[in-house]
Amino acid sequence: MSGKSVNASIPPIALGIEEETEESIFKKFIKTKEKITAAKRRLAVLDQTEWMLRERIIEVDMETASVKRNIAKIHQEIINITKVSARIPKIERDIKKLNFGNASSMKGNSKTKEGSDDESTRSSPYS
Repeated sequence: MSGKSVNASIPPIALGIEEETEESIFKKFIKTKEKITAAKRRLAVLDQTEWMLRERIIEVDMETASVKRNIAKIHQEIINITKVSARIPKIERDIKKLNFGNASSMKGNSKTKEGSDDESTRSSPYS
């Protein structure tokens, strides 16, 4: 070889820079590790929140279905009431026909209540 030593010593300035570099790299590593840990915690919270929201959505969907069933029942009741209401005038006419028919036949048959002291009947419910 040309007389120079292969294992030459490193100058002191280079050692200081190398130590600073290792220390700053280590600090960056620690900070990065802390950031990763914090991000994992936030992710876990977000995952938990997502599942809570999914459960609530399912609950709301079930409540919505229940309300829709109740609305359908009420709607059916309204339809039934409307149908019956439409029949009321016909029923009233039928009642009037029955009343007028009975009124003419009942004119000659005036009856008194049971238990009355009417002289025409002289009947008692206790006899």
